[in-house]
Amino acid sequence: MKKGFLFLAGFVLASFALRAQIVLDSVVVRATYPEGKHDLSVGVRRWNENDRQAGKEIPYLLEMMPGVVSYSDNGTGVGSTSFRIRGTDPGRTNISIDGIPLNDAESQSVFWVNIPNLGMMTQWLTIQRGAGSTAFGTAAFGGAVDIYTGYPADKASACFNGSYGSFGTRNVGLNLGTGKLFNTVAFDGQYYSQASDGYLDRSGSRQQSARLGAGWAGKTYLLKATLLYGEEHSRLSFDGVPYDSLETNRRYNMSGRYVDANGRTQFYDNEMDNYQQTHAHLHYLQRLGERWTLNSALYYTKGLGYYEQYKQNKKLSEYGIPDQGTYKRSDLIRRKGLDNDFYGMQLSGIYADSKWQVNLSAGANRYVGDHIGKIMWVQHNAGNIDYNRPWYGNTGTKTEANLFAKAAYNITGGLSVFGDLQYRCVKFKLYGQDDDYFEYPEGFLDTAYVWNFFNPQVGITFRPNAAHQAYLSYALLHREPNRSDLKNTERNRVTAETLYDAEAGYRFNNDFFTAGVNLYYMRYRDQLVATGRVNDSYRPIMENAPKSYRAGIELSAAVRFEWVKIEGNLSLSRNKLIDYTNYVYLSDYSAQAEEHFSSVDIAYSPSAAGGLVVQVEPVKQLQLAVSAKYVGRQYYDNTGSADRMLEAYLPFNFNAGYHFTFDRVGCFVQLVVNNIFNIDYSSSAFVYDRTVDADGVTDYQDRRYFPQAGRNGMLKIGIRF
Repeated sequence: MKKGFLFLAGFVLASFALRAQIVLDSVVVRATYPEGKHDLSVGVRRWNENDRQAGKEIPYLLEMMPGVVSYSDNGTGVGSTSFRIRGTDPGRTNISIDGIPLNDAESQSVFWVNIPNLGMMTQWLTIQRGAGSTAFGTAAFGGAVDIYTGYPADKASACFNGSYGSFGTRNVGLNLGTGKLFNTVAFDGQYYSQASDGYLDRSGSRQQSARLGAGWAGKTYLLKATLLYGEEHSRLSFDGVPYDSLETNRRYNMSGRYVDANGRTQFYDNEMDNYQQTHAHLHYLQRLGERWTLNSALYYTKGLGYYEQYKQNKKLSEYGIPDQGTYKRSDLIRRKGLDNDFYGMQLSGIYADSKWQVNLSAGANRYVGDHIGKIMWVQHNAGNIDYNRPWYGNTGTKTEANLFAKAAYNITGGLSVFGDLQYRCVKFKLYGQDDDYFEYPEGFLDTAYVWNFFNPQVGITFRPNAAHQAYLSYALLHREPNRSDLKNTERNRVTAETLYDAEAGYRFNNDFFTAGVNLYYMRYRDQLVATGRVNDSYRPIMENAPKSYRAGIELSAAVRFEWVKIEGNLSLSRNKLIDYTNYVYLSDYSAQAEEHFSSVDIAYSPSAAGGLVVQVEPVKQLQLAVSAKYVGRQYYDNTGSADRMLEAYLPFNFNAGYHFTFDRVGCFVQLVVNNIFNIDYSSSAFVYDRTVDADGVTDYQDRRYFPQAGRNGMLKIGIRF
């Protein structure tokens, strides 16, 4: 902890940095993607005011990209959200911000609610599907998303925007920039505050975020510093809606429910998640002659928070609490907290000439995460409960060293080859009491893991002219399990997973028409797949599937006329587990039964998904757009059973934006109407428990769904000086 704060103090002293311009953009892109592959397997999204709905998190700003399926806990796209690429669990997608890893080291996921309105602070991003080009951090099994916050503008500016919409959703933002000072220094910053009542009952949230950027540019060097802060207070909605409530009250949120002494159903008011996260980044870029560039970065992330729950009629012994007189059970309030530090450094040397493009890089980071549980209140208290004593406490540490080399060589006439090699050494240790220690003393954590991975990729690109481009690539990647995977294993210990990914693509592009096709075959060994169940903290329970594959075709096209633009994409795929064995408890929980499948669909992997956007500009500065996102049926466990399936859905959205200038002040008005046909659909689900009797008849303890909001709207107004 002390080292982390010293690191942050040093960062603050150094933060008199940069006006980095597009030069650093190109260096970062070259450091991440090989030449040629960037244009085909990577989608680039640049934002304008009409793209960014206030409050919508990045998963929903990406949902129109090929192969992306977004979902939201509370049904609004504001607050707790996530997405899958090609059906892959979000914890297997690499996310970076300005080239710095954003994934949590333990869970390997990104909790977008922790940095609200990050999309409003993003100038552009790239999204790569499949085996992401190796960079710092874990291997990208589902894809890679790289976020760029951009650099201060040349001129001083100020922008205010505010929005209000359905479910009491409101957002206020302020952007400020100094422009160039003394022709070298620039500063900028953003602040956003938002709140929403949520679509589900009692699923509201209060959030705020801020970003400060500073820069300094010399003739041969660039220095950039960024400080990013996020804070959220969200009522819990990850319980989902029970199956039998979907028809009667699809907004029903059972989180915090209990029955009082008079037999009346009540809801605990403080059933909330509270978390704050601070990111500090320092980039330095130095040109060394005409062909070499040195790119380095230091970073530190501090996270701190907890969530609180009301639990009814629980065994006191499970929480290390002695019997309270004659009471062995009682209602109680528990709190689960997390205090973590993540810091590291990166160094890259980039060489470029007319034939070669080479990147040699090294990096290291360390994560320390303390998990602490406390009992805040017990209904039946005989006076011998020490509330200051932690219910449990354990620590996870993760250290990584990373080396990679990338090279692209232009052979002749638009034909080039590229290669990509990565070596990772990862050490992960868990020690201390877990949350089920008092029930299962063998659950005391004292384990250590070491992984050494070598991840190569190769490919060839052919670009005979500006209109045509094709490529072929092959990648072999390995990835370690996350903390939950290791801790929640119910039978055999989980192992690292391996991906063999072959891809081929072609794209045509001219001033009026763009079209692309991408074919992929992703074969896995020991793929970690979701079982459809969750643990006590509502994290997905994963298991290794010995053999599995994902194969598909991704089509995209866009037509541009003077005042009309039409964009669309379609993804068709097969996602299969081969010779899969599912384990399920017998009704009396005395043993487990086996269910064998020779070929079954992988959970949360729709075989069809697509998007369509039609945008018109009938008069200058007025943009009207209608969009539709289709997601085919998907199963939420790995048995292919129709009663564990989400139906296909196709919501339509409308977006209207108008820009105008009044006395040198720029103004912007936007109206958004989501799900304009008011369809009922659920974007995700899980089965809490499932058993079979002696005759193989299934009994569900609970199936939970995450229904999305019906017709809803948002009005946004912006003023720029």
